[in-house]
Amino acid sequence: MASRVTWGMALVAAASALMLAGAAAGTAWLLWEADQRQQLRDEADSLAGAVEREAREERLSAADAAPEALRESAVPGVRVEVWTATRLVAATGTGPEIGREGSAARDAAADWVVHRRTLRDGLVLVIAAPANYGRRALRVFAFSLLVASPVCVAVAFVVGRAVARRATRPLIGLQSRIGGVRALEPLPPADEGDVPAEVADLEDAFRALWTRLEGTVRRERDFAANASHELRMPLARIRLLAERARPGATTDARAAIDAQVEEVDRLVRVVQSLLVLARDTSAGIPRGEAVNLADVARRVTARVLDGAAGECSFPDEAVVRGDEDLIEIAVQNLLENARKFAPGPAPVRAMLSEEGGSVRLEVITPGARIPAAQCERLFDRFYRSPEVRAQRDGHGLGLALARHVARLHGGDVQCVSLESEDARFALQLPAWSADPPPAP
Repeated sequence: MASRVTWGMALVAAASALMLAGAAAGTAWLLWEADQRQQLRDEADSLAGAVEREAREERLSAADAAPEALRESAVPGVRVEVWTATRLVAATGTGPEIGREGSAARDAAADWVVHRRTLRDGLVLVIAAPANYGRRALRVFAFSLLVASPVCVAVAFVVGRAVARRATRPLIGLQSRIGGVRALEPLPPADEGDVPAEVADLEDAFRALWTRLEGTVRRERDFAANASHELRMPLARIRLLAERARPGATTDARAAIDAQVEEVDRLVRVVQSLLVLARDTSAGIPRGEAVNLADVARRVTARVLDGAAGECSFPDEAVVRGDEDLIEIAVQNLLENARKFAPGPAPVRAMLSEEGGSVRLEVITPGARIPAAQCERLFDRFYRSPEVRAQRDGHGLGLALARHVARLHGGDVQCVSLESEDARFALQLPAWSADPPPAP
């Protein structure tokens, strides 16, 4: 922002300098031309008087008296002509013939400042001064202004940078404080005491909005957490009652009880998922333990894929920092999602690798294809495409929960396959370090 303000002031200074140079040059030209015409009018009055005196003293006509009067009253640096209706009767000074009037006279006088005065006996006095004197002075004046323009721009750049830094410092400070705040924490006050009134008003408005949003988010999370906790106990009781009723039930009743227990288990998993999703990803896992992701992957693969782990490739060790139970939930959701949506008998493949400072688990579903438009929507909570809703049971929380767990650990889950490839999801977590990661 400071750079934009600085460059803006420099551009304004440059444009202003050019505009002032043009305006000053134009004004100087107009003033010079007006002064030159006034001088020519004064000279014309003086020459007209000289012709009148010469004609009166010598008892001559104006046409006969004009040559002598012009010789006696010659004006240096100008051209003077006296014309009858058809011919030039007298002229002094150097330069082209100006002429009495008409297009030829206008063409000849293009580089002259011309004044015409009518004398007696139908004579016309033409007096002209070269315009190149004024143009030369104008060029010098304009050139001097243009030479001064870079200096003006440089001064404007230096001053503008200082002003912009001072003006934007409170906004930059506000941005830094906002970026350093973790979720549901109050916005810290400004360090500077000389915050402009405009920035202070902006900060007060933002602080009020932040407080309202904080309250709304806190209420929603508390509701989800409280509702999940309140649901766990009734669900556990329903399952316990069903288990007690199973031994003495008939065959049909036992099948109904088994279906009821299965539905209760599904609801319990949903409640557990809601509890995890209610956690704030910006808070992270502050006291995570060392977790061997390879052991977790082998354990979950054996359970979810019924021991068919021939297509899985896991190293002996791939250690990350975090909560092992949560990480196991993420891995299990990815593998269950792949097993559930595999269209054919080909086994699900999983590969675990470590490169740089991260550990990456890829789960591949042979034969499944994911349109590019749905890659991100699959991670929306409770989202299930129409085709999936018609063919598979579920709640649409598996991938959303896996990504949420990954982000709690500073990682992520993404769909990394193209439309023409087998569906492939990648869980990426930061590799374990002896020093705990800084707080978000």
